[in-house]
Amino acid sequence: MTIKVLLADDHKMVRDGLGVLLSKEPDIDVVAYASDGDEAITLAQAWKPEVVLMDICMPGTNGIDAAGRIVKMLPRTRVIALSAQGERPFISQMVEAGVQGYVLKDQSVKTLAQAIRTVASGQTWLPESSEILGGPEKRLLSRRERVVLTELAAGKRAREVAEAMGISTKTVDTYRRRMMTKLGLESQAELVKYAVSLHGSSRNSAAYRQV
Repeated sequence: MTIKVLLADDHKMVRDGLGVLLSKEPDIDVVAYASDGDEAITLAQAWKPEVVLMDICMPGTNGIDAAGRIVKMLPRTRVIALSAQGERPFISQMVEAGVQGYVLKDQSVKTLAQAIRTVASGQTWLPESSEILGGPEKRLLSRRERVVLTELAAGKRAREVAEAMGISTKTVDTYRRRMMTKLGLESQAELVKYAVSLHGSSRNSAAYRQV
C-alpha cells in the first residue's frame, strides 16, 4: 500500500528537497505541496492524504492551528509535525492540536520515512518522553490507563497493580498492550522506562524489574 503524503513547509527548498528524497521510498507518494497553513488545509481536503507533514512556523495560519483543523475535518488523516524546534512547549502544543508524530528537521530522511509509516499504521511517533512537557499520555491514554502507568512508575508488578485498582491481572495486561500501541513502544520494558521518566519514583530501580 502506498502512503499518500501532503508536505506543508514555507521554504520551497525544503519542500522540493524532501519531496525528491521521499519519492525514492517505494511506499511513499508525496501528492501535494503547501507553502502555508491555509493552503495545507485546502489541499488536505482535496487530496485526503494518509499523512500530512506539517511545518510549525508558517505565514498565515500556523502549523499548530492548521494541524488542529485538519485533524478535526479529516479524522482518517494523521499529522506529523516538522520543526527545527525541539523545545517542550512546541511539542506539547502540537500534541494538544492532535498530531500523531513529531520529527525534528535535523533528523534523517530515513527517520522521517519511518515516522510516516509508523503514524500511517495508527501508532504515534514522538520524541523521547523526557523531552515532552505535560505528557502526551494526557491526550493519548484513558484515565484508567494513566493510573496503570503511574502504578508501573512506582515499581509495582502487574499483580500489585491489579490489587490496588481492584481489577484482574489480565485487565492490567490489556491496558499495558493498549498503552504500548498508543505510545509507539515495542516492549514492556520500554513502557516501564517511559512511565518512570514521566512520573518518577523513589523506587525507580524497582520499576525496571519484570512486571
